[in-house]
Amino acid sequence: MGRVDRNRLWAMWMLLLVAAVPALAQRRDYKPIAVTWTHGLPVKPDSSNFVTASYVVASPGEKIYSRLGHATLRLECPSYKLDYCFTFETDVEPGDYLRFFAGQARGRIVAVPTGLFLAPYAREGRQVRQYELNLSLAEKRELWRMLDNDMVSDERRKFNFLANNCTSISFSMVEDCLQGEHIDYVWPRVMSQDNGDCVRYLMRHSPWLSFISITLLGTESDKYWDNHSRVAPELVIDIERHSRIVAPDGRWRPVLTGEQRELLPLRHRLSAPSKASPGVVAACLLLVVLLATVLEWKPGWRRPAQLTDAVLLALQTAAGLLLLYMSTVASLFGTHWNWYIIPFNPVPLVVWLVCRRRRHYGRVYGFYTAVLVLFMLATPLSSQLDWQHQLVVAALAVRTASHAVAYRRRQGAHK
Repeated sequence: MGRVDRNRLWAMWMLLLVAAVPALAQRRDYKPIAVTWTHGLPVKPDSSNFVTASYVVASPGEKIYSRLGHATLRLECPSYKLDYCFTFETDVEPGDYLRFFAGQARGRIVAVPTGLFLAPYAREGRQVRQYELNLSLAEKRELWRMLDNDMVSDERRKFNFLANNCTSISFSMVEDCLQGEHIDYVWPRVMSQDNGDCVRYLMRHSPWLSFISITLLGTESDKYWDNHSRVAPELVIDIERHSRIVAPDGRWRPVLTGEQRELLPLRHRLSAPSKASPGVVAACLLLVVLLATVLEWKPGWRRPAQLTDAVLLALQTAAGLLLLYMSTVASLFGTHWNWYIIPFNPVPLVVWLVCRRRRHYGRVYGFYTAVLVLFMLATPLSSQLDWQHQLVVAALAVRTASHAVAYRRRQGAHK
């Protein structure tokens, strides 16, 4: 069979596989964006550009699940008018957020015509750039075959916030298509930091998302996951631009080739982070607690302190239950210890309900104050612990210390 016939059969097989999976439902109402071929027409069947493979990287969006941007793979065969972005995506319906925090979110690779893939990003004004991969024709065909097989099998991978996402899937696919070669990566400096500091860097433009992620990450913050698992969309090109594909005989070539292409310009810049950052909110909470505590020692002003205690106890209990669930039941990051379970847990509420009328209950406040102070002093010992969280812990310590002092005064008055 001639080369041209083999190419035609290969392209028809790809077209049938792609047609087997419909476009994403959430894109059906979008109008496709006009996009040109990377290398144009005509492309000879024996040309290395008969198939083009590229990374496509989208800038961050406003929605919480898009704050880190998105990375995917674009595969083109202009001779047969095949142009698809193979993207790893999860559902984003309201109910899926609950599955996400339960560690049960699933994702799969889907093939979307490039023009349709770009449509939502154009509507949001997000920038999309393309970077061509320096693969051989055989490797690009193998990559397309692997993506199609994965897609048609409808394999649903367990989505993990750090270890299994759109970027890590793309990296894995590119590595697996290499034939006897491997990629010698050059990792950016941020990748030498532990998980906690890496997350803080990647989410530096979203303080609340960073705050929540660090809260839930637990002792995984102090670990160093495999770099392949921690690659975020914004790091993809910096990594691949300095990395190289190495053959068994030692010869090498850059991972990327040619110049970047801008598929969509940046038309909407992200809104600036809210001035009510986690640090500001935590500081305001501490100031309110200090004010309520000062007023508590004035005759007739106990009510603000009582209301503050009720709010703090409710928030502490809710946070404690969530942390216990995320650390022992949910598998979003795997089961792990979370240092914030020490100050935030439901035990204080249970003790208050059961023991508050007992004679020596006031001693509990002194003990818990000591625990909270020691916890704050331990801040440098773990990457999870930071000053924003410790301001909240300090607010709890102020209230427990106030109760401990009041108890000792009452004990002294009885003697």
